[in-house]
Amino acid sequence: MILEIPLEIMKIKDPDGQSRFKAIVSFGDAIAHSEQSQKLIQIQNQYAELVNRWQRIFTELRNSRKLMSDSHVQWKLADEIYSFDKRIEKDGYVFANASEALSRDLEVSKSRLNYLMKFRKHYPSIELVSPKINYSKYQEILDIRKPEIRELCEKMILSGELKKDSEIRAFKRKYRKKKTS
Repeated sequence: MILEIPLEIMKIKDPDGQSRFKAIVSFGDAIAHSEQSQKLIQIQNQYAELVNRWQRIFTELRNSRKLMSDSHVQWKLADEIYSFDKRIEKDGYVFANASEALSRDLEVSKSRLNYLMKFRKHYPSIELVSPKINYSKYQEILDIRKPEIRELCEKMILSGELKKDSEIRAFKRKYRKKKTS
């Protein structure tokens, strides 16, 4: 049986004023699983390395409209974040404060992170992501709850029937009204 120990990543300041990350678990879990301290150190070190990498990627995205709209670039970033989360789970932990920690450390909104994670979960393989559909359109598609309606919307975007985000929003409203009628 794999344990699911809640883990949080905190940003702390050393006495010398240097900020660093610390992977922490509850006192009870620390006592019950004292052999895990090495694993926690590995996780916090890996997190620090990845945060540096992801900060650079987010900076590049902010500075390039082309990259920001590239659904494959966004999927690859989402996959890296998702994969880190899954590695933690494989080690028996649950990244309990993922949204808060990543938002704080990457200086992006929780909403932005949640869309990235939703994107990766709905499209588990990059082959399922069309480079012909920009990321903002995928964000609109992700708001559609029913998979069959999401697929229809995606097909209509690819066929050129829906070209603008506003047209996709109108499509979503139309299907929401049908559901409530």
